Amino acid sequence: MDKFFLSINNRILLPVVFLGGVIVWLILCEAHYQSYWNATIYRVQTTDFNLLHHTLPTTLSELIIAGRDDEVQNVLDSTYGIFGLVVTDPSGETILYKTNKEYHRKSWQAKATPEGLLEEGKKEPFDVLTDPPPLEPVWQHESPRAQAAVRDQNALNAGTRVIGHLYYVRPDPPPFLEDLAGFITTNPAELSGAKRGYLFITLTTIGFGLVVILLVMLRQRMVEMRQIEIDHIQRELDIRKKALEHLSSELVAQKSRKTWLEREADESYKRALSLKQSLEKLRDSLALVNANANNNNGVVGQGAQNSQAIKIRPAVHPPSALLEEIEQLIPALTDNAGSLKSQATLLHDYCAILEQRQTEMRTIVEHASTRAQQLPDVLDMSPR
Repeated sequence: MDKFFLSINNRILLPVVFLGGVIVWLILCEAHYQSYWNATIYRVQTTDFNLLHHTLPTTLSELIIAGRDDEVQNVLDSTYGIFGLVVTDPSGETILYKTNKEYHRKSWQAKATPEGLLEEGKKEPFDVLTDPPPLEPVWQHESPRAQAAVRDQNALNAGTRVIGHLYYVRPDPPPFLEDLAGFITTNPAELSGAKRGYLFITLTTIGFGLVVILLVMLRQRMVEMRQIEIDHIQRELDIRKKALEHLSSELVAQKSRKTWLEREADESYKRALSLKQSLEKLRDSLALVNANANNNNGVVGQGAQNSQAIKIRPAVHPPSALLEEIEQLIPALTDNAGSLKSQATLLHDYCAILEQRQTEMRTIVEHASTRAQQLPDVLDMSPR
């Protein structure tokens, strides 16, 4: 889903939202059109017809009997032409009176013919005008939602003279596109009839489209910020991976150095031991030579007293001084060997610390890799 939001740009988003908004707008306008014209207006007209069924036959019958054609016309024009009222002779073939006013458009006038009235009589039954005037309605609607009027068989008195028929003509609703075009092209400030619903639908659709655009742009921004965070984590993983590789190479170098130093320390220790043993042998030899020299000096003294035959030159350095130097050198060599041994131990500890650091770094990298995997669209960069 995030890839989908990232792939959307404004050149695609705006036309798609506009086209979708137009489609939704047309669907809602069509629903409002059906609800207004075929439901609300139809039920209002049904209520009007039910009221006229109860009052108009008596009134028109009295006016026709009295010869008040002008008042008959005024009564028929009282509908303002919203729907039609037509009075015919008893046969229904001759139109005597009809509504002459028009309301905005001609919607029912084409039906004001004998043939059209015959068809309209099947939808909305006509009333009979009689002499004397009827006192009870012949037809009535049970509710505004009723699809047809109900006849009262006992309402028409026997022996009355029929003087005409009164037809109720429903107007046809305007075509949907014509009604919608009237909302767009005519006075937009007129908030009456279906225009009010069209206006509310238009404003709602525009607002919804803007909200969709803002939500998509906000989602894109969130995805971009998350992608930046993913890139940052990726760079951090690369840096830590390089650091881990550097530590690994350093650890290998330190291990090799440790091995070399341990080998050198062992060899130095062996050389020191060998030198110590050699010096000890030399010390023993010098001690033996010193003892022999003392014995020879005693013998020579006796011979000198007797004959003064042989003279021995004394040594350049006394044997005792050389022995002291050797004895002083042996502890230093021992300390040197011990120091090399301790250095090897320190190197061993340092290598152990490096191994621990490598383990910690690997743990950090694995933790960062796990965190990166929890985010979408992140490559697995954990060390293998």
